[in-house]
Amino acid sequence: MQTYAPPRSRFQRRWSWNRRAELRGFYNAWLRGFQRVLMHFHIEGLEHVPPRGGAIVAINHINFWDPLVVMPSLGRDVIPMTKVEAWESALRVFVHYYGAIPVHRGAVDTAAVRAASEALQVGYLVLISPEGTRSPTGALQRAQDGMAFLAVRTDAPILPVAIQGTPDIFPALRRLSRARVHVRVGEPFRLPASSPRPDRHELEQLTDYAMRRLAALLPPHMRGFYA
Repeated sequence: MQTYAPPRSRFQRRWSWNRRAELRGFYNAWLRGFQRVLMHFHIEGLEHVPPRGGAIVAINHINFWDPLVVMPSLGRDVIPMTKVEAWESALRVFVHYYGAIPVHRGAVDTAAVRAASEALQVGYLVLISPEGTRSPTGALQRAQDGMAFLAVRTDAPILPVAIQGTPDIFPALRRLSRARVHVRVGEPFRLPASSPRPDRHELEQLTDYAMRRLAALLPPHMRGFYA
């Protein structure tokens, strides 16, 4: 069976995590405004968001808008782990001052792991797309093991968040209408690791376990590899 190979970042400059996140509150206010104006936005399951303490927010990734509809909507500060390419584009002013964690894809980014571990220990929600890249079909792809590695390393719970409707946002705008975007928050859970240092095979099993929990929040046609 062919193994999924995540895309490798071509950017070598190491950007640092801006812990101060000077404009996160300002950007969240704008993002909530965009939700009201551009979408029929609905979120369910907010009672599952832990009121305090660090947790990993695991989302399915089908569109550019996915993290942007989740980050301002959980009632707590959310720190997204974002591909480093965003710092090399016009998005830099957003991701830097929002306090996103830059990630070099295609290899173990130890700086990103350390930053995410620190954020979880401080008590933030850290947002991850376990698939590593957007799904071209809208259905779940085989996930990478980074989320499971981080969850076991920090003993942080995983909060699964399923997103539907974001690919319709821009087409709806061209029709002068609003897309229906639905976000469903599941119950948090911890991975049943056998030790603090699971081997690669166990990490794959733990990743599949977590992704099936996420898939259960999606309609059958979006469960893809985890149907």
